[in-house]
Amino acid sequence: MYLDPKLIAKELKSLRTKKGVSIEKVSEDLGVHFNTLSKYEKDATDMKLSLFGKLLKYYGIDELIFFKVIREYNHKEIEE
Repeated sequence: MYLDPKLIAKELKSLRTKKGVSIEKVSEDLGVHFNTLSKYEKDATDMKLSLFGKLLKYYGIDELIFFKVIREYNHKEIEE
């Protein structure tokens, strides 16, 4: 299964907004530069797995649930 990095980025941004925190707050809390997070909320192509894990933990989302959501989006886009 292909995982679209832009779809992953879109979902990461969605998780942040659902949590109600600014990108600046996440940046500060995780010690990651604001521009880095901003980039990955547009395209997660070269995101390090360690940062990805930190973001999911910060947002309180299990990796399996995250990828289930991505898979559902992926199937939905293929059907349309």
